Amino acid sequence: MAEAEITKVMIVNWALVELGLAPKFSDDDQTSLGGFVNIFWPRALARSFGLHDWTFCRQTFRLDRQVATPVTGYRYGFDLPGNRLGPVLKYLSDPRNETPIRDFTVEGKTVFCDEETVYARCKVMVEPAAWEPQFCDAFATLLASYLAIPLLQDAELAADKEAKAIGSPSTGGAGGMFGRMIAQDRAAAPVSSPAVSNALDGGRTSGEWYGRW
Repeated sequence: MAEAEITKVMIVNWALVELGLAPKFSDDDQTSLGGFVNIFWPRALARSFGLHDWTFCRQTFRLDRQVATPVTGYRYGFDLPGNRLGPVLKYLSDPRNETPIRDFTVEGKTVFCDEETVYARCKVMVEPAAWEPQFCDAFATLLASYLAIPLLQDAELAADKEAKAIGSPSTGGAGGMFGRMIAQDRAAAPVSSPAVSNALDGGRTSGEWYGRW
């Protein structure tokens, strides 16, 4: 039997159960509970998605090059994706080469550089059905921390759920359930290709060096 698709309603009800409340939230909830969810769901989203470069919401775009000649001194301007979350994670001239473009500037929704082709690796918002199961669990716990005070007037419970989700203040928001996922995600990531080096940068070169500089 296939598992049910995870939805916003399901996650909110997980958060309610985390607080010891009945799982009574629905899509058309017009009660005060629905109002609190509308307030705190976006805050929990922003906080949890901002903790890490989560692979499940990562997407690489080939950017559209603008026709107009930039006044910034760079050769080209490119339109940035409108559905990205936060700053672009990395600009690339080749999506399979991890060496990033380093000479660029961003103004508004445009990135300027001298590369003819630019790819942008970004975070984008995705529906809960695309989230990792562990992320859903941690998110429900974080959401519970936001709902504890308006629903139960319990600041101690709110702090307890927040610490369970992201760790104590001493961890800088990188502990708890999310912190363990961040560590696992980093451990599973492929080793990046080393940047191209040369002798002037302190790197090693192959072959005879004399007469080449």
